[in-house]
Amino acid sequence: MDAELSTLLAERRSDWNLRIRTMATDWRIRALPGVWTGFLTLLVAGPWLLPGYIFGTDFAGPRHFAFPDSPASYAGLQLALALTGLALSGEVVGKMLILASLFAAGLLAYRAIPAGGFVPRAVGSLVYMVNPFVYDRLAYGQVGVLAGYAVLPWIASSIRGLLLEPTAKRALAAAAAFVVVGILDVHMALIAVILAASLVLGNLLTRARDLRYLAQLGRTLVLTGIVALGASAYWIVPLVLGVGTEAHTLARIGEGDLSAFSTASDPGLGLLPNVLGLYGFWGETTERFASMKEFVPMWPLVLGALLLLSTVGAVAAWRRADSLHLESARSWVLGLIVAGIVAAVLEIGVSDPHIAPLVGWLDSVFPPYRGMRDAGKWAAVLALVYSQLIPIGVMETVGWTRAGLKDGLHRKYAEPLLIALILTLPLYYGNGLLYGMHGQIQPSSYPAGWYTADRTLVADSRPGRTVFLPWHGYLVLSFVRNANNVVASPAPLFFSVPVVASQDLEIPGISPPNDPDEVTVSHLVTAGAQGNWAQELAARDFKYVLLAREADWTNYVYLDSQLGLLRVGDFGSIVLYRNLLWH
Repeated sequence: MDAELSTLLAERRSDWNLRIRTMATDWRIRALPGVWTGFLTLLVAGPWLLPGYIFGTDFAGPRHFAFPDSPASYAGLQLALALTGLALSGEVVGKMLILASLFAAGLLAYRAIPAGGFVPRAVGSLVYMVNPFVYDRLAYGQVGVLAGYAVLPWIASSIRGLLLEPTAKRALAAAAAFVVVGILDVHMALIAVILAASLVLGNLLTRARDLRYLAQLGRTLVLTGIVALGASAYWIVPLVLGVGTEAHTLARIGEGDLSAFSTASDPGLGLLPNVLGLYGFWGETTERFASMKEFVPMWPLVLGALLLLSTVGAVAAWRRADSLHLESARSWVLGLIVAGIVAAVLEIGVSDPHIAPLVGWLDSVFPPYRGMRDAGKWAAVLALVYSQLIPIGVMETVGWTRAGLKDGLHRKYAEPLLIALILTLPLYYGNGLLYGMHGQIQPSSYPAGWYTADRTLVADSRPGRTVFLPWHGYLVLSFVRNANNVVASPAPLFFSVPVVASQDLEIPGISPPNDPDEVTVSHLVTAGAQGNWAQELAARDFKYVLLAREADWTNYVYLDSQLGLLRVGDFGSIVLYRNLLWH
């Protein structure tokens, strides 16, 4: 009996050990995507975890995140950031937004790839997360664009799931993805619609004879549209009616905007290689930040290799879907190719005289398309296409290596070397992003004087409103430690009272804002010492004037002699005036 009992206990211990090992293995497999994308996120943004605010040209180191005051598409994001800001500092919230966008981009791209193990998925997430598009948008501080970009793989995977299984559950999941991308960036919402339409078209072209399936798919797509539009009605209806901030911005967009924000060409290779290489962002021409090409001198060769892998992946998926365990591969690849072609054409936009009439026609028949004045955002679709096709090309290339090398020793070393080379290609191609963009963006601190001025304003029980000078939409800030320290006026996001700063882009061909506050202050700045500052500001409910010692601040020294303006504090980096005519 003792022997039998011992045997039984040994078997049970062995069974439990096996279960524990299996659970540990399953946990590691499930955690691997998060560990990989977390590693890539820290590789890019690790230096930004040091104390200080993160500044970009359009991301002005927010100290406060305000609650939404209008039915704009981004009101949901505003609300989430404002609620988070109640518990955490603006410095932390801003960094969380950036890191979450990078992490989500890598993780969602990893999971969107329809087949393959860790290596091809790791390559796909690397392609999508570390590339010139992400570099340019981070350098310019377009964090909202990156947040919307991060969700595009979710759009693709949810549409693929819906096409494979057109059910109400899948429809609701896809609708949720569309609602989220609309909240994060309205331009990416339009791009997501075109992406989804291309994937549906690819599916229809390969399954056109299955009438029962088509009928079910049609009902599911209608349900998706109804739910997504209904949940987004709070901003779509005002936009259609021409009211609200976004509608007014859209109404001001003209030919000058399309020209100023058109896709840029490479000086040596022209327009198309720039587009295919995920370059061409108009901000590259401002020379405010180093081009990614400075970190990747052989970028055309690497781009050629990545395009070759994409082509191999597309051909393999079309011909050998069964062996790759890729369900409905042909419709998937066809949809991605259609989306890529459409995106490339629209990204070229007005930069090519052959495509410019198409853009003009789109603007006339669908006025909201004017909002896509920054045609470079279409590169997001190309990045997604690459992130989906290159992993399939990786699987095919590794398969060739295994089949071609019969010798065990050669195969033992050749396959790891090939995988290392493939991982190196996208990492090298996007290496300008690494280590905080090689120190081009560094955490920065606001001057102590700004905090003192803020406490003075907060101490006033009836602070009215405050105007911030120098009067520029973008200005050089001496305390920003970035290589590019031209930043959107940060005052409205720093001070704890209502502050009005210039929103004028000061780009030739683009009209300045026609807001009454903007018009009043712009008139006073033009008039200079001859302007009746106190009286006109009082009429617009401005009780205080802040003058930061930045940019061309010496042009405003006449404020000390303006009747009705009293200097109440010189805090070194900033001067505060009170309007004595304010009631």
